[in-house]
Amino acid sequence: MRIVKPSESIDTIISVIDSAKEYLVLVSPYTNLKGWENLKDAINNAAKRGIEVLYYVREKEGIPGTENLDVTLYEVPDLHSKMFFSEKLAVIGSAHLKYNEDINWTFILDKESEYKDMQGFFKNNIEPFAVKYK
Repeated sequence: MRIVKPSESIDTIISVIDSAKEYLVLVSPYTNLKGWENLKDAINNAAKRGIEVLYYVREKEGIPGTENLDVTLYEVPDLHSKMFFSEKLAVIGSAHLKYNEDINWTFILDKESEYKDMQGFFKNNIEPFAVKYK
């Protein structure tokens, strides 16, 4: 696991998005991408490349801010996890996808065992409780 400088967090997440070949999972309870046009473009460009883009937000609170994103949106009760991963790269941390000046942790999971543990957490604790948004 490697810590990313707070000033490089979004660029790191964009690199995960840009490198996706099959699927992309974005887990952020709250979203506000105003000011992050490069992040919105990266998400929508992934969908245009044929990447399956799945976006998980907090139930009844996370939908605002996801407008105009070409994603399959899911709501999850009590969601507080933040993770962004493709079939081979993963980033976790404390940052929501909200444009603000908060100081947050961001980590690149650079060991296969870490990636598998993160995927297991997602499959056991987030995916089973997700409901597809209309």
